[in-house]
Amino acid sequence: MRALLVAVIVLASSASAFAYPQFQISKDQTCTGCHLKPSGGGLLNENGMSVAENISLLPSGPEFMYGAIPLPDWLNIGGDVRSILGYVQAPQRYLLWLLMQADVQAAATFSHFTIYATVGARPPEKFNETRTYVSSQEHFLQWQQEEGGHEGLFVRAGRFMPVFGLRMVEHTLYTRRYGGTPLFSETYGASVSFVKQRFEVHASAFLKDPLVDPVRLGNGGAVYGELRIDDKTQVGAGAMVEISSFDQKLRGTLTAKRYFAGPDILLQGELQLVNPKIDGYGYRQIVGHVMGTYFAPGGVMVDLGFGHYDENIRITNLDRDAFDLNVHWFAISHFEMLVVSRLEILGWGSGGPTGITAMLQGHYRL
Repeated sequence: MRALLVAVIVLASSASAFAYPQFQISKDQTCTGCHLKPSGGGLLNENGMSVAENISLLPSGPEFMYGAIPLPDWLNIGGDVRSILGYVQAPQRYLLWLLMQADVQAAATFSHFTIYATVGARPPEKFNETRTYVSSQEHFLQWQQEEGGHEGLFVRAGRFMPVFGLRMVEHTLYTRRYGGTPLFSETYGASVSFVKQRFEVHASAFLKDPLVDPVRLGNGGAVYGELRIDDKTQVGAGAMVEISSFDQKLRGTLTAKRYFAGPDILLQGELQLVNPKIDGYGYRQIVGHVMGTYFAPGGVMVDLGFGHYDENIRITNLDRDAFDLNVHWFAISHFEMLVVSRLEILGWGSGGPTGITAMLQGHYRL
């Protein structure tokens, strides 16, 4: 039950600026169609701002600060502020209000090169407070083959999250929390990405963070690719290896997406098989999540998902399952209200008390 409580606290901690992969296939074929980074998330390009405006209920001007502060063509500035309020049962009952995220992002582009950085508040590490009250989760130098384009070769070096799996924004989903990209696991490394309309491939190498007490405890690498069979269907696969001083993990993932234009519904899922080894002892884990998304009128997006995590398939009642219902309301292109609800079951009732989350989140984009 301590693990459940930790999950709740993490839910209310700072969130990485991931994108909504629900918009890929349903709104654009690639993440680079809307974002500056080949992995998606973070700052929007011109097309991304147009999508943000189109999915919202009311027009508001999607540019930074509604266009009130003109920026030169080479500079892109943005930011995210998130706060959350609600009820948690784990099994103790809490009413929580916390600031989740307060980040400022900037990117300066000169010809084929982009300097990208995110700076914001985060929960401080004990005995390392001065370095962690404010931190930069991402900062890197990027070169891209097509100047100002959305396709081709992208090369990055710096601090960022390895490109792996569906990259869901909800970091409490099992495929994020236990799937190789947990909260605050950005670290130093390099990546090469090749993106086209029909396919994309990403290769990342990373190191244990030498500056702060890291979430990612080892060195390693990841490779992940996606193939768009047609403009409504996508499949993907990848592998990641992490090696630390006390363990190693090898994980493989399969992903899929299918968009149904008539009812305006996107289905997507991810399944990971993980083989950790500690002091030579190996075992098996399973991590998975499926989600259906309905794009309703009035700037509403409804997500219904199911997640499964089996910590060790040889031991009973260690598995956990989660049912998620999230309702997003994009009032304007800069503001989103989100109802987050989850029912979490341990060992189908035999592994411990059931956890419940029901929270209201506000997200403002600068």
